[in-house]
Amino acid sequence: MIQTEYFYRELFSENFLHTENPKVVIPVRPKNEFNSGNLYYSEEKKEWCSVPDNTSDNVFSEEKLGGYPVEFVETPLEPWALSITDRDFVVKDLQNGSFITPELEDFSPSQMKKFIEYRWQKKLYKFNEKNFKDKKKIEKDYHSAKITTDTENLTLTIKFYKFVREKNKNTEVPQTEEMTLFFDMKNGRTDVLQDYYDHNSLKNKNGTWYNINRYSFKQKKALKDKKLTDAELNTEIESQCEYLEEVELPVCVFEKAFEKILELAELFTGVSFEEKRNLAKTKTDFKYLLEIYKITMLPFEPSLYDIIMDTEIQSRPVIFNYKRNDSKVFKRFCRKYKIRNTKILRKCFMERPFVLITFLRLKDSGFKDMNLYNRILTDSDKCSIIDNCDDRSLAFFCRWSIKKRGQKNTMNSILKDANRYAQENAQEAGLDLDINFMNIHNYTLTDALDMFCKYFKHIPDSLKEDILKDGFTEFNHDALANISWQYEHKNVTFKYTYEQKHLEDEIDGYKFCLPENSYQLCEIGTAMHNCVASYSDKVKEKQCTIVYAEKDDKYIFCIEVQENRIVQERLDHNATPQKEEQKILDKWHERHSLVTK
Repeated sequence: MIQTEYFYRELFSENFLHTENPKVVIPVRPKNEFNSGNLYYSEEKKEWCSVPDNTSDNVFSEEKLGGYPVEFVETPLEPWALSITDRDFVVKDLQNGSFITPELEDFSPSQMKKFIEYRWQKKLYKFNEKNFKDKKKIEKDYHSAKITTDTENLTLTIKFYKFVREKNKNTEVPQTEEMTLFFDMKNGRTDVLQDYYDHNSLKNKNGTWYNINRYSFKQKKALKDKKLTDAELNTEIESQCEYLEEVELPVCVFEKAFEKILELAELFTGVSFEEKRNLAKTKTDFKYLLEIYKITMLPFEPSLYDIIMDTEIQSRPVIFNYKRNDSKVFKRFCRKYKIRNTKILRKCFMERPFVLITFLRLKDSGFKDMNLYNRILTDSDKCSIIDNCDDRSLAFFCRWSIKKRGQKNTMNSILKDANRYAQENAQEAGLDLDINFMNIHNYTLTDALDMFCKYFKHIPDSLKEDILKDGFTEFNHDALANISWQYEHKNVTFKYTYEQKHLEDEIDGYKFCLPENSYQLCEIGTAMHNCVASYSDKVKEKQCTIVYAEKDDKYIFCIEVQENRIVQERLDHNATPQKEEQKILDKWHERHSLVTK
């Protein structure tokens, strides 16, 4: 059974009228300063004609014109340029239309005629430019559309009709051209024309250009010979769909087409797509054309298509091939990638499809406890933490940590104090927790995991033990950053003035010293779990002086001094000195005439 529905742009509006009956489109031009009267284009006479009986309230009525009236706006064209001879006499500014002339009276009659014609052309250009697009920034040239649904062959065809122009006696004559988007549900095939899209072809790694029209899923296999992966092709088509919907075409047509593709999907699969309908109603930025494409390619589990095309899945050695009429495709996918297909997983998948990739990341990291999996998969914040980590760094740390402390403690190290961290940062900033400070924690964790993996051989055992015990806290992150800085930067030897060297001292077994170079500054920061390594440039430029105090070959104090003023004094983990330590520091202050804030 074939069903067809029609859409026509309402006169002088961005809205489209939905009707089940076809109409004859009549281009019209309303009376304005450039038209002496209301005009319509007669296809029979091949010219613009005056609308009969202009005294009527409804000037452009279907009864009068014998068809549906649609506004036709001429193309905004910049005014013609003056000749070289005239340009020597008249200097033209194309941006604002102003003229610099000796005197208008000095114009010859032919020059004055050109001057007046130019000003008229400029005014017309401004008028057409303002009226060429509707309020939704879509060209008014798109005047109608047609949706055809074939329930027997399970195909959906969307046709858009657009005015194009021919010149006839200096007047633009409206012609209509057709643009077609085709979706074949049964064969998993799409045809989205490229004529209105910037990227009308792709360039493979061998430098050859080719079009991407009419590629079915099976045909994509042939593209691999041209070094283009399924994921790359899918990304290109998705970008095209978004472009057409956001920039070129009326969304109201796609809304109706989305309803039709869901009906075809339900006929083909026997599965309800009511959840998709509800999502489209509630989500303000829903991408209708993009969803139509995805559902066409994999109707039984449209959300699974994003997973199959994800680069992380595509890069795995396991290749998943599926049939379009396979109603058990989700089960087969889970079996192929050894994912435990539980009720909890299926429920999470319906809400957040990418939970499947979270599961694979946990599996790659060596986790086997299903209770632990459920704890993570049912919590979107915890999933976000796992998803934002580099998969290789996460797997490296977790497999090392699981051997040392087991699965539960390893996961606690990853999630350590994430919620508390977010709450403290929100409170400190005076903001609600809705400003997602979990993202800050995610960044710190990702950065720390990368450094842990990269510099593992250079990390002291004491720091490894701290990470196993406390997780990737801010202090441990800074210690890793110090090691990273040391191995990525050239060692800088510090030169000190007499006044700076005078700060060195020994009091009650505490030795107050100046670091010799930037590497020692990193060593201090790593041992004391602070970010003093980042002060290397400030020390080198004499913006501050860093003094450390040690006792029994152990770093005790880390001090920042500017001139004769103490900026900060910290113990391990940036702790504040207590009574006994403060007494030592007070003696040092007094000896060297140092003042505190």
